[in-house]
Amino acid sequence: MLKAIVKRHVKEDHWLFMSWCWQRFGLLRALFAYARLLRNGGMGRAPNPRTGQSLFLRPGTTDQDVYDEIFVGHKYDLPLADPRFIIDAGAHIGLSAVFFSDKYPQATVVALEPEPSNFEILERNAKGHSGIASIRAGLWNRKAHMRIKDFDVPNWGFCVTENASGEGIPALSIPDIMAQFNATQIDVLKLDIEGSEVEVLNAAEPWMDAVKVLIIELHDRFRPGCTEALERALAGRDYERSLTGESIVITGISRKNGSQALPPASSDGHNSGIKY
Repeated sequence: MLKAIVKRHVKEDHWLFMSWCWQRFGLLRALFAYARLLRNGGMGRAPNPRTGQSLFLRPGTTDQDVYDEIFVGHKYDLPLADPRFIIDAGAHIGLSAVFFSDKYPQATVVALEPEPSNFEILERNAKGHSGIASIRAGLWNRKAHMRIKDFDVPNWGFCVTENASGEGIPALSIPDIMAQFNATQIDVLKLDIEGSEVEVLNAAEPWMDAVKVLIIELHDRFRPGCTEALERALAGRDYERSLTGESIVITGISRKNGSQALPPASSDGHNSGIKY
């Protein structure tokens, strides 16, 4: 009865957020979260289980699902050996970057996110985390610029294309990031870049041996060639493979004795529309 009464008087996205909070944190916390949402211009907050501080979420969106994956399902709570340099490409609103920074306070976490509304919330969530370096950029096979092709889609499914004019959102390669931070080793490389892994992995030969742990979500369902690009990037190397949620975890990467570097793969993604 109470639920039906409340639902009639609350906006749909607010109700979805309050119901989500109710299921996870209890009725009183849900009511408190709703009151804060009204006071903060419609921006939801949820507790960081490790620190108790607030994390910002857009109510009634997949931000809630991402929170569940990371802080309820413990997607990235892996047995990592004291990582010091982490690249989080496709950082979305920064929840994974916050998780890594809280668990490994000695690490530098480079959080890349090209979409402006996502990046704005990422910066809010990263505030107070001195180990997080937030960069509004996409990950690509070389330094370039991109533009968002269609804003009239949900923020987790927009498309980007390379902008030949040299204007727009910066795109960086893995070597660009390593050089910027004077890194010779990547302890954790997390890739969730909605199909752009084809371009990134097809250019992986110069840097793959520097990666200790690769956590990657492949997107063959709308960008054929993602799995093939990963297999090619790992060719000639020993490694161990496991799963966490929808992501593949590659550890123990080492070049096989006598193996030769593969020639660069051709790529058709330089000027095509890519979901990001």
